[in-house]
Amino acid sequence: MVNYRINAQKVFFDTHGKFPSVSLDLTPVLPPADSPRTMPKRITDTTLRDGAQDPRFALFPVEARLRYFDLLHELDNGTGIIESLEVFIYQKRDVWCLEKLLERGYQYPQVTTWTRATPKDIKTLLEVSGGAVKETGMLASASDHHIFDKLGFRSKEEAADKYLAPILTAWEHGIRPRVHLEDATKADIGGWVIPFMQRVLDETGGAARFRVCDTMGHGLPDPGAPLPYGIPRLMAILAQETGAELEFHGHNDFGLATANSLAAWRYGAKRVNTAFAGLGERTGNTSLEQMLAHYIRLYGDPGFKLELLMELKGLIEREVVPISDKSPIIGDVFGTQAGIHQSGLERQGKAEGGLIYLPFGPELLGRESEEHSRIGSLSGMDGIVSVLNRQVRKLTGQDGKYTIASKVAKYVYDHVQDAYDGRYDEASGRWVDYRTSFFGPEDVLALARQYEAGRGA
Repeated sequence: MVNYRINAQKVFFDTHGKFPSVSLDLTPVLPPADSPRTMPKRITDTTLRDGAQDPRFALFPVEARLRYFDLLHELDNGTGIIESLEVFIYQKRDVWCLEKLLERGYQYPQVTTWTRATPKDIKTLLEVSGGAVKETGMLASASDHHIFDKLGFRSKEEAADKYLAPILTAWEHGIRPRVHLEDATKADIGGWVIPFMQRVLDETGGAARFRVCDTMGHGLPDPGAPLPYGIPRLMAILAQETGAELEFHGHNDFGLATANSLAAWRYGAKRVNTAFAGLGERTGNTSLEQMLAHYIRLYGDPGFKLELLMELKGLIEREVVPISDKSPIIGDVFGTQAGIHQSGLERQGKAEGGLIYLPFGPELLGRESEEHSRIGSLSGMDGIVSVLNRQVRKLTGQDGKYTIASKVAKYVYDHVQDAYDGRYDEASGRWVDYRTSFFGPEDVLALARQYEAGRGA
């Protein structure tokens, strides 16, 4: 293993406010071999720390934090895959919350904290946790942008010295330091990140862990992408040149947080850091629920209680902030209004090959009664028939008998389309009086009843 030296020169990746350009013509990097430093894969949670910094809400209430922890514990279900939960320690509410979290005595997720790069923060942690917290995140801004422009250090050597002091304070008091390499995807990798990591590992006897942060979401998951943007190359080189246990912390500014997290797992990270529903600064962090789904796809389901995801969603929406219906996994992933999709949904129950237009069965999340079809301007007969039969079953407990060949369904279809057509006003040369909202199940059944009563002929 080569000993790297800190580069005295400043290295900036200034895009002048434009999208960072990247060349992908390098030879693709290869993933490292599996080892105890890369396996087994683990997921960590920062919903109550970085997720709570989401600019859409001012406060994550303490009672909601405790309930979140309880549900996260139930979701993990003793697997230990959701390994830890990260929290602040600075305000009175934070200290009270930390005490209550520790009182629960859960093995998983473990409670970890986040501190700034000062010995004072470590002393505060020791005071408030009474030694119960065994690991803490410690900020070590890695890019020259941060070292010089944000923090005002005179040199990269000075930054390394200042960061090292609290790291050693933590280690001397029995707390494992987890060093957060902030803005690593804009950093001088060979000229600061690697020599700093090597020094930390030497001073802590190899005990320190490192969180590699794609703070601005500039990372790319392509194995041919160069440093510092290329997540495969970055993780593989850090693993190779330091032998450290690595964790990846992704942001979603370019929509690649989950893809980059998967690449980080593949190329040397043992852990990926997440927040529920992607909460966090700007466009947010890597989503917990997405990484759980991909963990199952890659490594099998260890026994997660996935139905708890919907309880977590409900908690966040009630107490913190609304969650988009378009969110993967926990959003309205089963709904459709397009006729061709509705036809596929109606037929897939008897399909030899299984699901046709659903990504996975709603029963995985405890959503067996999910209504898939929404009746809008692009809906077809299959969707209308599905809604009619479900509504009859809901009201009477008996199966509906409507089919796409029935005149009732045709009447409802024509009425729906007429409503969305509206009328063309010759005087203004515009379409007017058209409907813009969905027809609810009650609306659809009312139209059917209207025809059957002889008033719609």
